[in-house]
Amino acid sequence: MKILQINSHYNQGGAARIVACIHRQLLEEGEESYVAYGRGAGDEEKNVICIDKKYEVYLSALLCRITGLNGWLNKKAAKRLIALMDEIQPDIVHIHTLHGYYMNFKMLMKYLDEHQIPCVWTFHDCHAFTGNCGYYFACRKWENGCGSCPDKKRYPKSQFFDFSRYMWKKKKEWFTKGDRKIIVTPSDWLTEETKKSFFGKYPCVTIRNGIDAEHTFYPRDKAECRKKYGFTMQDKLVLGMAAGFSDERKGAKFLIGSAKAMENEAKFILVGWEEKNNSLLEGISNVITVPNTKDTDALAEYYSLADVFVIPSLAENYATVTLESMACGTPVVGFDACGIPEQLTENKGIVVKTADQGALTEAVRKALTSESGLLCGDELAEKIRQNNSIKQMTKKYIANCYVKKVRFLFRGLENGKKSKRRIRQVNNYWK
Repeated sequence: MKILQINSHYNQGGAARIVACIHRQLLEEGEESYVAYGRGAGDEEKNVICIDKKYEVYLSALLCRITGLNGWLNKKAAKRLIALMDEIQPDIVHIHTLHGYYMNFKMLMKYLDEHQIPCVWTFHDCHAFTGNCGYYFACRKWENGCGSCPDKKRYPKSQFFDFSRYMWKKKKEWFTKGDRKIIVTPSDWLTEETKKSFFGKYPCVTIRNGIDAEHTFYPRDKAECRKKYGFTMQDKLVLGMAAGFSDERKGAKFLIGSAKAMENEAKFILVGWEEKNNSLLEGISNVITVPNTKDTDALAEYYSLADVFVIPSLAENYATVTLESMACGTPVVGFDACGIPEQLTENKGIVVKTADQGALTEAVRKALTSESGLLCGDELAEKIRQNNSIKQMTKKYIANCYVKKVRFLFRGLENGKKSKRRIRQVNNYWK
């Protein structure tokens, strides 16, 4: 079976790593797998194709910010993707993230509908069913139609115009054509939200994100890792990921607030730091910054040397960094936002009220004590190996979704013949 995945990036960031994991596992299983991605540095791997040009992405980003229309440009990239699909004739197209200034939504959806290609669509955020935003926070306009967007300056931002209502209508028109779709999300939270959107007409199921918990993210020797990076076993170490800290959604101010409050208690290590954010650390002496790295072994070492990992995001689906930390034996503290609480059950971490600075700081303090009751080390890592490994994730995508069930799922949905009973069968199958 030929499977084509489409995403903004390849093997860079959470969703892109999921794409890479699925692709590699598909090839290992003997399937004919392809990936088409839009931007960023790609790996020279089999059947991985970049469909956009760097200047086209930059031009698209500029025009999107001026016009406020996201997904309306990039016709050249869409034509390249269509030519690729004509060439390989995929049996299934698996869409991931469409936003990112690399794809023309209308052209892609029109092609899939006209050629009646079954589509698996994994939502890594909420962008597919909102007017424009990736996360809507407290706003519920997307349930009936957006407009007068309170967050038009958030990514993917518009500097001048608010076309959120128009884009919501067009997305509903383009994205819900045809019946050959299954919607997948990594968290129960996003699955339930998706069912309330215009995608509610399709089967919508949860498949947890998986990571390489065997060969990459596993507990390293804590003492050796600390010695390598200049820390002692007496140090209290708190780890955070700083990539994207300029985005308010990532909650940088809360992690830095905890560092400031615990200046004489612990050292805070921020991996993925960008110099443009240096002003955030003025007057704080206990923060160690580490530049962004693609070295997954180095990331695993930082996860392993820490006592606790903090994810201060105000909105998050099912973060792979959280899984990576726990797979390396380090428990997590985070807010009760979106899908985060689902990851921190069974003493794997501590969840506190979203945006509560005092509660976050106290939770970090508690996690640093021996009385925290949190799992750690091999015991915590084993939980992730059992429930969030690549094999756990791809087992459902490959065996259930791609290979055995796609033709069954869509056989009764062709030509507009779709019943609540068939959708109920699909949803029950996935439980």
